[in-house]
Amino acid sequence: MPPTPALRTPRTLLRLWRDEDEAPMRAINGDPQVTRFLNRPVDPATVAGFHAAVQEHWRLHGFGAWAVESREPGLEGTFLGFVGVAYPAFLPEIASRAELGWRIAHAHWGRGLATEAALAARADAFGRCDRDELISIIHPENRGSQRVAEKLGMTIERQIHNPVIDRTVDVWQQPRPTGSG
Repeated sequence: MPPTPALRTPRTLLRLWRDEDEAPMRAINGDPQVTRFLNRPVDPATVAGFHAAVQEHWRLHGFGAWAVESREPGLEGTFLGFVGVAYPAFLPEIASRAELGWRIAHAHWGRGLATEAALAARADAFGRCDRDELISIIHPENRGSQRVAEKLGMTIERQIHNPVIDRTVDVWQQPRPTGSG
């Protein structure tokens, strides 16, 4: 399946990754505010390998996390983070299920950008990528990501133990909407 060149929302552009995205994404992945509730460690090696791993997922599957930049006046072209769908290989129990995830720079939190971009990524996943469902793996104390999942219409399906961080995490789920695809 060929990747869509880009997805546009009123305030964001979801696009394929460029080499120049590696440094700002490394900074986002290194921000303790952003990574506080991640479901896997963010050590220097992981941060350094993130860009290559995202690009490899796109190459293998034809979908993945989109690089997100601003389309807002005065911020146009500003790198915001990522939103997209990928297989959560870090959790073998559910690694075959497509996960909708998001990670936005702390400076841009609280304005609905993650939700806006996630709606576009979700539509692409159910449409072009023909997914039957999407999940999101959310740390049970991450109220910000829970609010995004709620706005997307996702509900908690169950909890599973994440051996990577040795704690229980929530698996949110959303089936393909009736009449789509």
